[in-house]
Amino acid sequence: MLNPNALGLRLGRILAVGVPLGPFEDLPLACFRSSSGLGKLHGGADCGQLRSAPAVLSLEVPLLSAVGELCGHCAWPVPGEHPFAAYTEAVSSLAPLGVWADAGGGELELLMEVGAGRADPDAACVGWRRLQTQLLESHAVVAAYPWLVPWAGPVQAALAGAVERARRNLALLLDENALLEAACAAALPAPEFEGGPVLAAPGPGGAWLLQEAWARWQQECVADWTGLEAGRSAAVSAVYGAFGSRRRGRAEALDVMDRLVDDWNGRARALAVRHADGPRRPLTIDLPPLLRGCSGEEEDRLTRWEAGVLAVHQVAVHWPGGSADLLVPRPVADRLLRGSSLTADGEGRSRPDF
Repeated sequence: MLNPNALGLRLGRILAVGVPLGPFEDLPLACFRSSSGLGKLHGGADCGQLRSAPAVLSLEVPLLSAVGELCGHCAWPVPGEHPFAAYTEAVSSLAPLGVWADAGGGELELLMEVGAGRADPDAACVGWRRLQTQLLESHAVVAAYPWLVPWAGPVQAALAGAVERARRNLALLLDENALLEAACAAALPAPEFEGGPVLAAPGPGGAWLLQEAWARWQQECVADWTGLEAGRSAAVSAVYGAFGSRRRGRAEALDVMDRLVDDWNGRARALAVRHADGPRRPLTIDLPPLLRGCSGEEEDRLTRWEAGVLAVHQVAVHWPGGSADLLVPRPVADRLLRGSSLTADGEGRSRPDF
């Protein structure tokens, strides 16, 4: 029998009829019931629903027989270290999947509620990544409790359909060429700064400012899915940061910077044109779920550019293994394998570097 200890589990709310119990089917459960033999099984003789009973019986029931008759208000004491406690936590984590089974063919409507504002790529990405995370986590749970597969499989399939709809929705809102141009920007060699344009800013000849602007330009290009335009803003911000409140010479420096960024953008676009119709490289990427803090805040380990590449270039997904197959232009592959939060394992496969 389960010994009273730390955890009080509301089993009537956790275990529904049809949820496979695996090795816990015969687990003896201490229960209380009206002496009439009617009504629910309770976790304590002091349950309010037993107050009107003429007498209360104490009995022990196999868990399989008890499911479906358990009071939803009562808590059963279960030691925190007991394997059954971890199992009920796993089942509880899968409960939200039931909404997809209940929705039937209405996944798209639910998806639109999750990622409201379907024309907004930021909202669409958040909705997609949340659904993706939910599905990834569910597969991890089922891998730990494989007897749940027949029960969880259909709802996982419904959710997978919704995730795919969300991915396609995001892909339609993004510019594939902008993603390629950003990867090409990151691949460009640094220009010669010494002896180049002189910016009227602190430092020897302004070369340090050019280097800072170049670094910001490259970094921001592959941090955002808007590509080169995001890089321009980052380069210009370096000028404002260097001048501070000083106005003298700032307009001239901004003009020089604007012309330099035009040149950098032109070089990135020229490289993108050469690769746009070139051979694509297959990659398999491990899908990182969202991170959740103690207070519920979310953190995405993917940059917007990486998320955009996954959305646009995915050709297949393997949910049990938590990976996706991509087919990408060479510069995008190089960026994913070498310069992003994804690193290669030597087999043409990428893995998150966490």
